[in-house]
Amino acid sequence: MFDIGKYLDKFKKLSESRDFLRNYVAQSIKEVCGIEIDPKNIDIKSTVARISERPIVKNEIFIKKAKVLENLAKKMEKKITDIL
Repeated sequence: MFDIGKYLDKFKKLSESRDFLRNYVAQSIKEVCGIEIDPKNIDIKSTVARISERPIVKNEIFIKKAKVLENLAKKMEKKITDIL
């Protein structure tokens, strides 16, 4: 018999993929800082998001880093603990 629980677990794992996390981080930065970042410029390893952008953009994000992390914590199950 088909087990719907196992089938739905696949989608849960898929939603936690790196692309999904990158999009959430980019969206949160846009909401808090007003800066649009291409999700391809965000690399996520364990609980740290590393941003590859121009220094002026990174400085603006770091100024509002606490608010961005707080916004991410409200939206996601998996927590991002730092932005570099």
